[in-house]
Amino acid sequence: MNYPPRLKTSPRHQKGATLIVALVMLLLISLLAVGGMQGSIMQERMASNAHDEAISFQASEAGLRQGETDLIGTLATRQAAFNRDRIDTPWGWDGADPIASGTGNAGDNVSAQPVYHQARLADVCPIEPGQPCFERFEVTSRGQGGSPDAISVLQSTVLLPPQ
Repeated sequence: MNYPPRLKTSPRHQKGATLIVALVMLLLISLLAVGGMQGSIMQERMASNAHDEAISFQASEAGLRQGETDLIGTLATRQAAFNRDRIDTPWGWDGADPIASGTGNAGDNVSAQPVYHQARLADVCPIEPGQPCFERFEVTSRGQGGSPDAISVLQSTVLLPPQ
């Protein structure tokens, strides 16, 4: 019987190529895993920031609605806002100097409750003579999200009928 030639498998004939290939493959898999983790972390941060932005917008909107409701509801609030100056740069307003009743309630998940500022803009008079003029007010609201870095500033104009 003819047997096939015997392969040299003794330890002194092995060169370790399998070990090197396995280590290179492990290194490549590790690099792919680290890249995937960094991408996942970035996605998580973006989602968190978008959520914080939505909370700050909703808080600012709650303050804006409270300011509008106060203007519509009481004459004293209108008179207080009558002599108040407008905010020239609302995006730079730090929330200081709101009127006495100028805070809204946006719940517990915000870093600070929203504040609002009311100011009288001008009278709006109809074209027809003898008709009463309407008063126009501006309400500016500043809300924060879950962190103090997420800030939204909103403005609205309220047109009130004559008293």
